[in-house]
Amino acid sequence: MIKTAVIGASGYIGNNLLQKYRETFPDCIGTGFSQVKHGLIPFDLRNPNCDSLNLEETRHQTVIIASAKPNIGWCESYPKESYELNVSGTLKLITQLAQRHIHVIFYSSDYVFDGKEGNYSDQAKPTPTTEYGRQKAEVEQEISNITDNYTIIRLSKIYGTAWKDNTLIDNLAADLLQGKKLKVATDQFFSPTHIDDVVAMTMYVQEQKIKGLVNLCHATIYSRQQIASKLADALKISSSLLESVSLHSIPGMENRPLNTSLICSPSLQKFQSALWTIDEAIEYVASNWNQKSLNSKAG
Repeated sequence: MIKTAVIGASGYIGNNLLQKYRETFPDCIGTGFSQVKHGLIPFDLRNPNCDSLNLEETRHQTVIIASAKPNIGWCESYPKESYELNVSGTLKLITQLAQRHIHVIFYSSDYVFDGKEGNYSDQAKPTPTTEYGRQKAEVEQEISNITDNYTIIRLSKIYGTAWKDNTLIDNLAADLLQGKKLKVATDQFFSPTHIDDVVAMTMYVQEQKIKGLVNLCHATIYSRQQIASKLADALKISSSLLESVSLHSIPGMENRPLNTSLICSPSLQKFQSALWTIDEAIEYVASNWNQKSLNSKAG
């Protein structure tokens, strides 16, 4: 394992990465900004200062930039503030890391695409239609002007299977079990990928010294409606709680890309048979909630 610092370790992806790295290197650096949890170093990505991290003294070889403001609506409403963090500050940090000859891993997003076609390869030209997508695409474009010691990892929808982890399947389960009626888009497609698989494939990219840009995702494409329907069946909840709609009919979603599914990069294809499937994840999450329900009744 390569000693790695994680910028944005208070976030979901960053936290899972740091936990794994610290199994081998307990002193791996993790930073937080809006949420500075125990064991993390406060770090303002808008005005990054690598000197405060002592990366060279502690022999960190890679820095993963997992920090961003990914809320699509917030980026649209506050383009200047989001740009300051997602682009300007991020590029300043990459410049500082390049000066220190430290490998940079930057997490990008399937939102760099307009969603008109889907199945985007790692060679596809970005065509963003949202402010967040434009910001990610700009960093993708500018990194190579700063350093050649970088890897861009483009992600799709990331989820977990821990109870109340507030990710895709768990959130849907919580809402369904509360009897909430949900509008689920039949025309919104992505490549959902389990967080454990993101961590494992990120580490493989590091160990193999893969540079440039890679799409990291599960090969199977799903719509939100398909996932919600499978989950309702697993929870034995009536599908009448689900209203199938077009994404653009939902308030606030009018300009979202519809199909941002990715084709996993050839260098990561060999992992596909071992990755979590949506069906496995749904059964696991349903079991979590059913067990918690039984424990609650027993208590």
